[in-house]
Amino acid sequence: MLRPGMTESEAGSERRRAERVRVSVSVEIRDQHGFSLHSVSDISRGGAFFDRSIPNAVGSKVKVTLHLPGEAPIQCEGEVVNVPDRKNFGMGLKFFNMSEGDQARLAAFTDGLSSAQKR
Repeated sequence: MLRPGMTESEAGSERRRAERVRVSVSVEIRDQHGFSLHSVSDISRGGAFFDRSIPNAVGSKVKVTLHLPGEAPIQCEGEVVNVPDRKNFGMGLKFFNMSEGDQARLAAFTDGLSSAQKR
């Protein structure tokens, strides 16, 4: 996640430090084309992978609203960082400009899932 004062390369090196957890969470994406609703297949503190989404171009910036179960929505911005296969669906999104409170709630959610999935 790109935090204030962090360069893009520092954020990139941090990319896989956050453990991914398998989950289905609904996410709203807003871009220059409008609004779309997606479901993520895995999520971490730093981003998410949308396995059934028609991908935006790598480098595209979007507005993101995460709907975690039992929580108020989390809002941030995102950047498309990975499109594994342009002929199919799917894209990786890196989160940035997320408030500290929302970062803490997302961390608690992913840490809780990670612990449950290891049992």
